[in-house]
Amino acid sequence: MHERSLITNVTIWLLWIILTVLMVGGVASVGFMEEKPKNTDWAAPTMLVIAAILVLIYFGIRSSAGLLIGGFIGFLSELVGVSTGYPYGSYQYTEVLGLSIGNVPIVLFAAWIIVLSLVCMILKLLGADTKVSIILAPILLVLLDLAIEPVATGSLGAWYWTEEIKGYYGVPISNFGGWLLVGFVAYLPVQFVYGKYTVAGIFPGASIFCFFVAINLLDTQWIGAIAGISSLSIAIASLAYSKKNCLVRLRLK
Repeated sequence: MHERSLITNVTIWLLWIILTVLMVGGVASVGFMEEKPKNTDWAAPTMLVIAAILVLIYFGIRSSAGLLIGGFIGFLSELVGVSTGYPYGSYQYTEVLGLSIGNVPIVLFAAWIIVLSLVCMILKLLGADTKVSIILAPILLVLLDLAIEPVATGSLGAWYWTEEIKGYYGVPISNFGGWLLVGFVAYLPVQFVYGKYTVAGIFPGASIFCFFVAINLLDTQWIGAIAGISSLSIAIASLAYSKKNCLVRLRLK
C-alpha cells in the first residue's frame, strides 16, 4: 500500500466529515421531522458522490478503472431499464437524485460504483477466487438491493414502480432478476481489472448501508433492515477474517 500525501489525507478526512454530517442529517430528517427540510434535494446525490470519490481514492488508479467500467455498465442498464422496462421492470426516477440523462440521474453512476466496491472488498477480504467471486457477487448485490429498495421508493422517493405490485414493498421480482444479470456483467471488469487494495476501501460502501439500515428501522421496514444488517455483518466478518489471516501470516514469518 502506497503512502498518501498530506493533502490527500486532509481531503479524505474532510470528505468523511461531510459524508457523516449528510448521513446523520438524512436519518434525522426521516426519524425526527414531520416534513422534509426545504432546499435539501442536493443532499442525497452529494452523499453518493462523496462516498464514490472516497472509494476511488482508496482503490487507486488500476482498481478504480474496473469500478468505473462496472459503474458505467450499471448506468447503461438503468438507461435501458427506464426506457424499455428491461431487465428490472417498469419504473421511473423522480427529481430527488438531481440531474439526469435519458431520465436517469447521473449520480446513479456513483451509486453503482459504491455497491460494486463494497461487494468487491468483501470478496477480496474473504480471499474468494475468481470463479467464486463472479458467482457470489451478483447474489451479494441483490442482498444490497433488498436494503435499498424500501428506502429509495419510500422515504427517499428517488424512484417509483409504474405498476402496482404486491410483494416486496411493491417491487417486482423481475427487479432482482435484473440485478443478478446486470450485477454479473458489471462485476466482471471489477474482478479482472484489479490492482492493490487497502482495507479502508470497504468503509464508504458500508457507511452508506448503515444509512439504509437506519432508515429501514425508523420506517419499520424490517425485511429491508434485516437485509442491510446481513450485508454489514458479512462486511464485518470479511474484515475479521482478513485480520485473522494477516496475523497468521505474520506468525509464520
